[in-house]
This record gives sequence, C-alpha cells and structure tokens, in this order.
Amino acid sequence: MRKNLSILLGLILSSVLPAFAEHPKVTLNDQFGHPVTESKLPVDVRQSCDNCHDIDFIATAYHFQQGRLAILSSDIYENYYKKYGDKTFSNGLPKKLTKLDMGMYGKL
Repeated sequence: MRKNLSILLGLILSSVLPAFAEHPKVTLNDQFGHPVTESKLPVDVRQSCDNCHDIDFIATAYHFQQGRLAILSSDIYENYYKKYGDKTFSNGLPKKLTKLDMGMYGKL
C-alpha cells in the first residue's frame, strides 16, 4: 500500500512540478529583432517567443480573438457560426455572443 502511494505521489508530482518551473530567460525583441530595452519599441511576440512557442496556434485561442466578431450583427454572427462553428478557434466559438465576448480585440 505504501509503495503504491509513493508511486502515485511521484506521478502526480512529476506532472505538476513542470508547471512551477521557471521560464528560461528570454530577450524581448521588437519587430526588427532588436532588444526592446535598447530600441524602446513595443515587444513583438514573433521575434521574442516564436523560437519555442507556436505563436500561430496560440493566437487562434478564443481569449486572444475575443471581441473580433463582436462588430457583427447577430444575424451575420449566427451565419458565421453555422459555417465555421468550433473550427474557428482552438478552443471553440461561443454559439451566442454575450457582453463577455466583446473583449479588447483591436482596442488599445
């Protein structure tokens, strides 16, 4: 029993501990690939993170696109949903837009 508990605890810790690992040091770069600390330009995630992360996939997530479709009328959105549905974002598209779906897309 104690051995099984130790194995179970080991499995749980091995799956949870990587989430607490420190992210490697990254130089935040601008759109030209220069460090933003020198150029004083905004961070470009493609120049900074694309070596290790799939930026195209991440950018399709619902929270990154939240508000993109909010300018559509409900009729047009309904047709859009029928055509694209859950294929538009990596974690799905809401069937009906609510105030929470308006998001900050395109706003600064």
